[in-house]
Amino acid sequence: MSWYEIYLEEIKLKKDAKHYIEDKVRHKKIFIRMLQKYSDLGKKKIIEAGCGTGIISSYMASKGYDVVGIDIDSKILSLANELANEYFDNNKLLEFKTESIFELNYPKESFDVCFSNGVLEHFSDDEILDTLKLQLQIAKYVVVGIPTQFFDKKEALYGNERFLPLDYWRFLITKAGGRILEEHSFHYMTLWEKLTSLYKISRPKPYRLFVIEKI
Repeated sequence: MSWYEIYLEEIKLKKDAKHYIEDKVRHKKIFIRMLQKYSDLGKKKIIEAGCGTGIISSYMASKGYDVVGIDIDSKILSLANELANEYFDNNKLLEFKTESIFELNYPKESFDVCFSNGVLEHFSDDEILDTLKLQLQIAKYVVVGIPTQFFDKKEALYGNERFLPLDYWRFLITKAGGRILEEHSFHYMTLWEKLTSLYKISRPKPYRLFVIEKI
């Protein structure tokens, strides 16, 4: 199954695009807070590396931030544009571009923040290091969200995710030349999912967010 098909299935499971967007925004509040906190220190310029449907990029643009979202899948970007045009304002501040996270051809610190969520775990160590180094070049701060070893593997979306220990992510970030400024754990569980999955909420939250700057 392609990523485009996965996203369409996600939208279908949430009933429709409107509910899908509301769910994404509601469960990514920690991302939104970090993007606002660190981009407000500069010119409010943000780039999302591997944006998929681009919901958070679209949301940030609707709040007055200058945002670029990149992905290698032009079909997904067409969907991202459709969702942005139908459900969000300030689209003049938003641009989706077909680009690779390994070819970030922007001048040094073109952006206040470069962010990604659910992207890095799909790549090898060397690939993670390559893109993190590029992201730390083009943005003053890098915000990444990844599933950890506490993630329920049977819920993996694509099947090639690497559920690495937190210490190993810290090692990779440091090796890429980054310094961790903040870390936060989070999950996407609804209240009903919490009540029906007590064993999950007794475990550490499965997702981790890192805020990084270049050493």
